[in-house]
Amino acid sequence: VLYKAESALLTATDGTINATGNSHELSVTVLPASFSKLAVSLTSPQVNGTAFTGTNTLTALDVYGNTVTNFNASGNNITVTTTLTGAITG
Repeated sequence: VLYKAESALLTATDGTINATGNSHELSVTVLPASFSKLAVSLTSPQVNGTAFTGTNTLTALDVYGNTVTNFNASGNNITVTTTLTGAITG
């Protein structure tokens, strides 16, 4: 089972087959699964009670941690809220 979204070349052998050319290779492309969660990346340090500074990102991910490139927040409305207190460190 492949989970990482990437292109890969799979090669199979049983130790006795001596195939010529690429007849024993398979090229596959694994695409991300559907949206599962958001990952927040904050420029450090952030100060409690102060507007975020620097380049901060919110990334849509699938259940395996792959970036979901077709996620569109305008079509998939989300609300981000927090009740966190204290410091957030990366």
